[in-house]
Amino acid sequence: MRTALKLAAAAALLLALPALAAPGIGDKAPDFKLKTLNGDKEISLADLRGKVVYLDFWASWCGPCRRSFPEVKKLHQEYKDKGMEVLAISLDRSPEPAIKFMAEQMAGFESLFDMNGGVANGLFGVRSIPTTVIIGPDGTIAYSMIGFNPAKVGEIKSTIEGLLAKVELPVETTSQDKL
Repeated sequence: MRTALKLAAAAALLLALPALAAPGIGDKAPDFKLKTLNGDKEISLADLRGKVVYLDFWASWCGPCRRSFPEVKKLHQEYKDKGMEVLAISLDRSPEPAIKFMAEQMAGFESLFDMNGGVANGLFGVRSIPTTVIIGPDGTIAYSMIGFNPAKVGEIKSTIEGLLAKVELPVETTSQDKL
């Protein structure tokens, strides 16, 4: 009887493992809400539906994160007006070091504070930083990378450009169009 209970418990655990696994490429990205580093506003992933979202999980004390940051800034500059948003999600223990780093970098994009790692570790399964996750306009994860490798920037750009082709940007109207 005890053996049967143990086997049933083990089977139930094995069946539950896929539900506990981190989302991967092709999966819908889990929604989350986090406050900005200074706490003045809250940003939800769902609010960015229809755009390409570049998630950068990082911390100010992380050497590879610091080295990757100039590339993230370049990507932001290149694609911000084409339908891409960068969200840098800090895993620092407090927001102050991240605020200082972002100010020094003059990032120009939002940085959010994941106080206990609930979004990074709990929703996205981040186990090492930096971790990059690129989400398409339909909310599906299109790319994921652990660490920083400058040789992968071309691959990242190609992914972003492919996703941006699916973004519908608002059409600007001129005064002539309004007549």
